[in-house]
Amino acid sequence: MQELTALLAKYAAAPAQEMGQTVMETLSQSQVYIPAAADKNVVPMQGNLMGLKPDSIPAGEGKVLFPVFSDTDQIPDRYGERFTFLHLPFPQFYDAAKQDPRFAGIVIDPFTAKFVLSGK
Repeated sequence: MQELTALLAKYAAAPAQEMGQTVMETLSQSQVYIPAAADKNVVPMQGNLMGLKPDSIPAGEGKVLFPVFSDTDQIPDRYGERFTFLHLPFPQFYDAAKQDPRFAGIVIDPFTAKFVLSGK
């Protein structure tokens, strides 16, 4: 969704509480792209990724974040080659992801805007 991607870029350039609230409102009405790989030995995330292993990005202190993308243009080619991308409504995905104890939170557009939502 180009509108979400543009808002995330504006927020990354000049973080402000009002812009953050606008991003959250837009997210509540958006679909996002979630990277996952097939893995028959994975413990599926509670909810939507049954049988798929979600990717993770180190967040320091032994914690990891769940990467999510606002638009396919935000997915680098080499990164995108390694995953299948699920296109899901953000609220549905977020509710399931924040329940998963493996993740400290979510990072939206991790290679550009790096908008982080804490899962706890």
